[in-house]
Amino acid sequence: MSDISTKISRRGLIKSLAGIGLLSTTAAERLLAQTPTAPYRVLLVALQHGWGIGGSSNQFMQGNEYEYEFPPGLSPFNSIRDKCVVVDGLLTLGNWGNNHDLSYADMFTAGVPFGEKTSAYDSQMPLSPTPSLDYLLQEKSKKTTLRLSAGYASWGVRYHPISIDGSGSVQPFYTTAFDAYNSVFKNLPDSPAGGSNPANDVEAQLVNTIFSTIRNPAERRLDGLATSEREKIRRYLQAIVSVEDKRKPVVANNGGYKLAEIPVKQNNRLIDLRQYLDMIKVAFANDMTTTAVLGIGDLHPISQFHHEHAHNNTETWWSTRVEFAEAMRDFALSLDAITDVDGRSLLDNTLIVLSGEVADGMHDVLLKGHILIGGGSRIQTGRLIRPDVITGITNVDKLMREDAKGVLQPQIMWGNKHVMRIGSRTNADLLRDIGNIAGLSLNQFGLLSQNKGGVLIPDYVRI
Repeated sequence: MSDISTKISRRGLIKSLAGIGLLSTTAAERLLAQTPTAPYRVLLVALQHGWGIGGSSNQFMQGNEYEYEFPPGLSPFNSIRDKCVVVDGLLTLGNWGNNHDLSYADMFTAGVPFGEKTSAYDSQMPLSPTPSLDYLLQEKSKKTTLRLSAGYASWGVRYHPISIDGSGSVQPFYTTAFDAYNSVFKNLPDSPAGGSNPANDVEAQLVNTIFSTIRNPAERRLDGLATSEREKIRRYLQAIVSVEDKRKPVVANNGGYKLAEIPVKQNNRLIDLRQYLDMIKVAFANDMTTTAVLGIGDLHPISQFHHEHAHNNTETWWSTRVEFAEAMRDFALSLDAITDVDGRSLLDNTLIVLSGEVADGMHDVLLKGHILIGGGSRIQTGRLIRPDVITGITNVDKLMREDAKGVLQPQIMWGNKHVMRIGSRTNADLLRDIGNIAGLSLNQFGLLSQNKGGVLIPDYVRI
């Protein structure tokens, strides 16, 4: 019973109990009819200078696919490893030099053509002619994406716009928690705040943690297990049902979740970040939106941070990664303490995607890592995915990217190609897979040349 790795839903649990005789067919059908479908939420997080996972980083992911560990600079994530998927090494732009703006624009679009340097929006920043993932998800859900910027800036733009529509136009976003509150959250119904009782939150988190240890393979493997193992699962599921029947969870989508505090003008940006995360939790829990985008800039007042610390991945730079990792871990656990309408935790129905314009301060874009948290109702969590790498000048020279006219150009034009190690999958591949997991039907995402194969959906075949 030790190798069960994908979460089981309330629906799956009911079917399992009926299959082993703990529920009658009639009771199972009644309970299944009472299980609504929960929306699947996606949060895209962009951290300036990345999360430190990359081919040029001085700290690396350790371990194998199912037994892995985050480096010291991301150690807060080790406590939620079972809720994470780490994709260690994707090709992004490949050829951009020191142009931060180019990589920012490509991060969630995978659509910036080769050679583009500027746009009508800004002389230093191109815009993708293809939409960002959050825009596509917004179009499907018909609910406006919550877009927030905590000092998220590029080299040439004070507040970098992350989201682009299908016409290459920037989507609006908030740059202070105060503005976001006044525009979106000020008129929330004055009903009891969901999860406002710490005791209730603790109980919900404990119960959801128990449920998170039950995995979908359990229901598939019951028939094939020996009698003794089958009996263990039967008793375990029976205990879970007993706990579920006795508790009275605060359920998402009831409109009762309110902000923990009301933002004020001229907040410190670190306070804005904390309040932004609370806003996203409330928006997801109240079904105000199913998509959010959060940009996090260099929020700490550290002299010469960019040139002295980020570019060298110093201990000072890593200490800021630890702080941001703590914030995202705590946010994930807060979602895990909320029960969604289908009986899962809100975290199970939310996929948090951590990215950045580069992998680390050394500007790595050839093997850029991504951290995914949650989403266990549709993806297998607790994994470290390392796509194959491309090596050798002949293979590197085959990598191409479309220019503005659609003509393929060599994607890698700098560095020693003899010793380069380049991701065989791209950020376009990851974003396409995330979109399809969230309910889109994408044959490709961004530029066609960047669609090379599956990352989260292994059987994807390049068109």
